[in-house]
Amino acid sequence: MLILVAGVTGYLGKHLAQVGLEKGHQVRGFGRSPNKLPAELLGKLESFVQCEWYDDRAALYRAVTGADAVICCYTSHADAVLEAQISLLRAVDRIRYGDFEHYDAHISFRRHAELTSPVRPVYVFTGLAGEFCLSDLLGIAHFEDGADGKVLKYWGDGNAKWDFTYFEDTARFSIDLVTTNKSVLAGEGGLFNVRSAEASAMDIRKAYEKRSGEKLKLQSLGGVQELKTVLKNARASTDPRLYFAFANYYSQLANTLGTWKMDNPKEAGAPGAIERLFDNKIEIPKVYT
Repeated sequence: MLILVAGVTGYLGKHLAQVGLEKGHQVRGFGRSPNKLPAELLGKLESFVQCEWYDDRAALYRAVTGADAVICCYTSHADAVLEAQISLLRAVDRIRYGDFEHYDAHISFRRHAELTSPVRPVYVFTGLAGEFCLSDLLGIAHFEDGADGKVLKYWGDGNAKWDFTYFEDTARFSIDLVTTNKSVLAGEGGLFNVRSAEASAMDIRKAYEKRSGEKLKLQSLGGVQELKTVLKNARASTDPRLYFAFANYYSQLANTLGTWKMDNPKEAGAPGAIERLFDNKIEIPKVYT
């Protein structure tokens, strides 16, 4: 395993690193001052990620990327106990589940519920709403009228599969879940994945051409590196409260990289779910931008 020791230069951190190495694991260190470690121990680490302070976001992301386990042994100062550990937790959240501002409020709610309430909420992950799959704001692909007919525009190579669920399928699954699932009825809460189907831009092309008898022109808007650059620039120039203005860039990147792909979702859609996309399209209100 690759173990990240956050606070590796402290009293406990040095011992954690040493024991991890003795047991045959790779150990990565995270801290402000690598020179506080004995040279021999420092040389055995997989790497040492240096930070300016505990909330150094770029350093945190580098530190947690690829780690199989994270051990936090920060100093007992109040700012390290609260603020620094929250920053570390958020970094792990974002690397594992994706870095999107929309997640923050959900993550905060879940943790607040765990700490303050005996109620165990039920969380349902649906992928993209089926009705939004052809939206130009947050969709798998979208159509535009060109000089020689309709053009299907998408990011990447058009083969990334997106999980999506129609509102009706989500509703049926949710009602069944809260009325028949034994663990939910027992008050245990839980996390559940559901989808109507999965589709790529190329799947949408095929379905549209079969349905209409018309050929679509294709236009890729760019690949992963272009997406990363566009997203980075949009974030830097946009008020965080208006994050939906760059939500499409994030969703395209997340799906291209597989971040949003669900594990073993419950299949809730009827046959022909992809073909139904053309009849159920809803444009996301511009108020979100």
